[in-house]
Amino acid sequence: MDKQFFAEMRKISHEDELRSKLLLHGVKRILEEKQEKRNRGLLGFLRRKTNKE
Repeated sequence: MDKQFFAEMRKISHEDELRSKLLLHGVKRILEEKQEKRNRGLLGFLRRKTNKE
């Protein structure tokens, strides 16, 4: 996650409705990034395996 996102989150009060939406958006983005990295890793592994055969 980028530093700007966390800086903006610190500015928003805990009572603000927008805060929960931003948190959910941030969590979704983190999960998407992790899944993308995992898929790249798996695909790279599979490519290497098929190229060796």
